[in-house]
Amino acid sequence: MLVREFQRIVDAVLPPESAMHGDAIGLQVASKRSDVGRVLVCLEITDAVVAEAIERTCDTILTFHPLIYAPLARLDRSDRVSRCVSDLIAADISVICVHTTFDAFPQGTNLILAELLGLEPLRPLSTTPGQTTGMGLLASCSMTYLRLVERIAEVCGGPVRHCPPPSEAVRIVAIVGGSGISFYDDVVSTGADVFITADVKYHAFHAASGVIGLVDPGHFEMEQFVPAGLVAVLRTAAPNLTFLESSVVTNPVHYTTSTLQRSINLSSHP
Repeated sequence: MLVREFQRIVDAVLPPESAMHGDAIGLQVASKRSDVGRVLVCLEITDAVVAEAIERTCDTILTFHPLIYAPLARLDRSDRVSRCVSDLIAADISVICVHTTFDAFPQGTNLILAELLGLEPLRPLSTTPGQTTGMGLLASCSMTYLRLVERIAEVCGGPVRHCPPPSEAVRIVAIVGGSGISFYDDVVSTGADVFITADVKYHAFHAASGVIGLVDPGHFEMEQFVPAGLVAVLRTAAPNLTFLESSVVTNPVHYTTSTLQRSINLSSHP
């Protein structure tokens, strides 16, 4: 199968028009051989992912996060993106990115997390006129807020930053995988009790305090389940191809907790 044929299959399942405006989706690196047989599916491309694709004799990488977000002014091996692009060209490996097309996919990023959390999906948070798909997800919840936060920590496997909602009872939860705080006003307007998203800044928690529960499990932590979801969808759409889920953990963020028990009297500080 040619790369352009595989791209048409991907586009049929994950329509490009469903992506957020300006997203860097589609073919990002074209190989000289232009054929597809073995596809490595990953969250994002790092040096280790490129090495894995070479080791597992893959001719194509399907990535969720774009490798190239902006035009490259030069190829400089001191830069991760330039280095990976150079190595992919040298290895004759193509790269296709899906990103927010899978976020908008009904069985995509947000539904996967909702189901793992034990939430019942209701509808997309926001839809494009004339389409039934859209960004984000609203889901019903039968847990208390404390239990929901505990469940998020269990599923996502990392520390969870959060500020509680006005009420411990949670009925509606909004989910936007990855950096979704730009949807904050949309979420509040729905009457949701809790908003789960990542990369939340300190002052956004201040804005949410007393208004809505805001939970940040981490960017990688929310989206780590995407490659398996993509493999499941594309194996059905392209049964003649071999899809391999990447085994590389690409999260660049490490967490360290202190074992010291310190008592801080905040009232002593101005």
